[in-house]
Amino acid sequence: MLSIRKILQALYYIQSRTPDSNYKAKYDIMYLLKMMFFADRYHIRHFGFVASGDTYVAMKYGPVGSATKDILYKQMPRQANPVEMSLLDGVSVVSENDVEIAKQDDDELSKSFIQSLDFALKTYGDRNQFTLSDITHDYPEWKKHETAINSGTKSIPMDFKDFFDNPETLKYSKKQGIEIDPFVDDKDFLQALKDDFSGQSSC
Repeated sequence: MLSIRKILQALYYIQSRTPDSNYKAKYDIMYLLKMMFFADRYHIRHFGFVASGDTYVAMKYGPVGSATKDILYKQMPRQANPVEMSLLDGVSVVSENDVEIAKQDDDELSKSFIQSLDFALKTYGDRNQFTLSDITHDYPEWKKHETAINSGTKSIPMDFKDFFDNPETLKYSKKQGIEIDPFVDDKDFLQALKDDFSGQSSC
């Protein structure tokens, strides 16, 4: 079952370690959603599963973790344990698009999850939410739904197997000075993980 506590711990980890130079962005909901996506994308491509336990949908501004979005808007995710509902008090609304996560422990963050969060912070932590949104549009798990999203479809479930694929181009990343895909890895290793993957879906 999905753990609200674990997602809150991950969000606090991101918010508390975002570079000081990016002080305003770290409270932004879209920034937090994109950073979680980057961490989950790294984790599934290295360890074969999504660390947060969340499911993802493609939306106008990129991939969105469904439960993470609910939590950031102080709503109860449907796949979570109702006894954790009180944990939503750990999210304080700062403004329409900004939240602050109360101090959290890290006991539910595995070493591999922390490694993935550190990757996201090191690679993307100094960029604002709109830049991160653009960068996510390079990745095939979102790009395959681009036409439907641009035609007005609000959200489309994403297939985790697509997370193992590499982008055809880095159109948006290159505009930000990213010439080499930070997620690049051994093709045979990724294919083996993709072939073995069957434990999670976005449905």
